[in-house]
Amino acid sequence: MKIKILGCGGSFGSPLAWNKYGKIDINNKRNFRTRSSLLIEINNSKILIDTSPDLRQQLYNAKCTDIDLVLYTHIHSDHTSGVPDMRAMSLINNKIIPAYMPIEMIKEMQQCYKFIFQGDKDYSPFMEIKKLKNLLTYKNIKIKSFKHNHGSIDAQTFRIGNFAYSTDLKKFYNKDIDKLKNLDLWIVGLLRYDSHPAHAGFEQIIEYVNYLKPKKTIFTHMTALLDEKELLSKCPANVYPGYDGMEFKL
Repeated sequence: MKIKILGCGGSFGSPLAWNKYGKIDINNKRNFRTRSSLLIEINNSKILIDTSPDLRQQLYNAKCTDIDLVLYTHIHSDHTSGVPDMRAMSLINNKIIPAYMPIEMIKEMQQCYKFIFQGDKDYSPFMEIKKLKNLLTYKNIKIKSFKHNHGSIDAQTFRIGNFAYSTDLKKFYNKDIDKLKNLDLWIVGLLRYDSHPAHAGFEQIIEYVNYLKPKKTIFTHMTALLDEKELLSKCPANVYPGYDGMEFKL
């Protein structure tokens, strides 16, 4: 399995467009972050998690010319609004691409992107909505998912083998955290050092890391308040800030 971080920025990206807010060193290219999304290559299939507003550029940078399915974590626009960019993937490969999403997303996605999922007089549909289940099997790939809290809404954690992805995490429900034991790699959201109404802070995430003991933990969904080198200096062993284009082989 090959995993590539296409984007690891928060909803504004990093640095901010107006260049007046943030604490990053702009001479460090790893501080330039597009909005969060992830590419997984496994069993000759390519799985995309979330369609960020920067998706076209992300797929170009990754030299990715095909996607087999899309998984959505939640409805927020920094994770969904790049979905029209999937039209090129559909046209190039002459196929309708399945998009798996939690049931609470479906109605809004259908309303916002009717031409994508249902088509109209000018466009044929190029994606198909599928209801996400706790266990999805695609071409012998087992994809497990469960909800975690993201403030006033929920988002999805995904696990494939010994890899898991938990962006936009505030807290886990009940004992769901135990579903993330024995991981080789955990990519988890860290918006900023202090807690946010919809995001856990650094200390809380490190508590989760100490409990789960994954072999490696990578931060994603980071704002311009988090400088890569400064954050790295605060991280315990085997915990690292992510960066756009970062790759792993498991």
